[in-house]
Amino acid sequence: MRRPISAKLARDTRGGISIASALAMTMLIGSAALAVDFGSLYLDRRKLQGIADAAALAAAGRPGDERAAADRIIAANCNCAITISAFEAGTYTADPGIAAEQRFAPGGYTPNAIHVVLTRERPLFFGRFLTGRDHSVIHASATAARQGYAAFSLGSRVAAVHGGLPNALLSALTGSQVNLNLMDYNALADADIDLLAFSDALRAELDADVLTFGQTLDTQATLPQVLGALAKASDGQAAKAIGTLADAALPRSLLPSRAIDLGPRSSSIRIDPANPVKVNALSMVRTMLLLANANRQLDLATGVTIPGGSGVDVALMIGEPPANSPLIAVTEKQDVIVRTAQVRLKLAASVNTPLAAIDIPVYTELGSAEARISDIDCHHGSDAVTLGIRTAPATLSIGKVNAIDFRNMQRPLNPQPVKLLSLPLASVNAKAELVLSDLSERPARFTRDDIDDGRVKTVESGGLVSGAAKSLADRMDLSVDILGIGLNAKALTSLVGDTVGLAAPVLDGVLESVTATLGLHLGEADARVNALRCGKARLV
Repeated sequence: MRRPISAKLARDTRGGISIASALAMTMLIGSAALAVDFGSLYLDRRKLQGIADAAALAAAGRPGDERAAADRIIAANCNCAITISAFEAGTYTADPGIAAEQRFAPGGYTPNAIHVVLTRERPLFFGRFLTGRDHSVIHASATAARQGYAAFSLGSRVAAVHGGLPNALLSALTGSQVNLNLMDYNALADADIDLLAFSDALRAELDADVLTFGQTLDTQATLPQVLGALAKASDGQAAKAIGTLADAALPRSLLPSRAIDLGPRSSSIRIDPANPVKVNALSMVRTMLLLANANRQLDLATGVTIPGGSGVDVALMIGEPPANSPLIAVTEKQDVIVRTAQVRLKLAASVNTPLAAIDIPVYTELGSAEARISDIDCHHGSDAVTLGIRTAPATLSIGKVNAIDFRNMQRPLNPQPVKLLSLPLASVNAKAELVLSDLSERPARFTRDDIDDGRVKTVESGGLVSGAAKSLADRMDLSVDILGIGLNAKALTSLVGDTVGLAAPVLDGVLESVTATLGLHLGEADARVNALRCGKARLV
């Protein structure tokens, strides 16, 4: 019986390799074709991405000429029919709390970023046999933003000269007798010091040439060394005045970095004359003196007298800046906050009356005003920095405060009723408290001209900036104690009330003089933008 032909073919293996090779070659040629197309597609995509990055950087770096700058970059890099399918100016927010794809927002009042999308048609080689198309479209996108930095400071108002009070304060801060004349004060008030020049001079004082400016400020130095460096960074009458303070200062230790944060300039090792960071000379001297006397009580004799009374004695407690908060900062971030140092004052006066002497103790606790950068505008022709400034509460009181509690800046004052008038059979007790506060943030915009001119701007807090002692006198609560029994003796309360009211304007003048010399003002914050540099664009 003869077998079917199909069975013979099934057992016949001749020519099998040729058939398998033909099928494999087809697959191999197809794979090679796809590899050529995909490889070419990848290279073209990488090249287009590079052009998109360069176009975005060029556009972001040329405010007012963004589109033309992008077109020039595209034309210079490829003559291959690239199309700009999307071109948006917007605002980039460098906030880690925001998802990366949401940090760019189109539009905005002061756009600082550019988003570019480029497209290009490219030919297919072997892929056309599989797709039926002779070309494909590739896309590439890039976003670039301009990042500038600014230096700003708080509480830099020029001190006012009231008699011998500033010299008394400087003598207490330096630890020896200091006598500066009005010309010296005016020279310091009118002069500026470059922080980088100061850091360089301090590095020489410390004999630490290998340190960066940031490391130099973070090195413990003595007050004479710091003041000597400030004198070298100054010139003329200002240098002479600071030199006088340096010669008189006791060798107290301090860390300048607690008051100065150079931010992106910390790694610098050389002075850059084209990009200085200038601060007021008097403000810098005052800041270093306060820093060297942190947690020290200064007792000042003001030489001010009250009609019918004795002089006014002042006890001053100076606190350090809050942790991680400098008084002068260089930064590009909005979360860096600058705060003023906390200050406590005790004004003690005694007024003689026909019955007896009336003692008037006035306590003042000034909280911290704070500022931060809320916006850096590096747009063409309108460079500016906006600070958000908030004035923290200040408390004034007439009362009795324990000496230990007064020196402890971590405890509230918590004044208790105090005896203003003491007679053999009677006494008059009093207590008064006045709280000044403004918790809302207020904007202060500094243009390029403001920055170059070193202009100081003041933010006021609700108008309660003067007449503090008078306000206390008006709301004082008086009680009379006769033989241990509380009585309403109108004659005694009127005498005490009228006497305190008479002394209040003089106490206001002393209070204003001390706080002005320190650069602190009730209900006010004085701010200055010391430098603005609009940096180059970068991809984000």
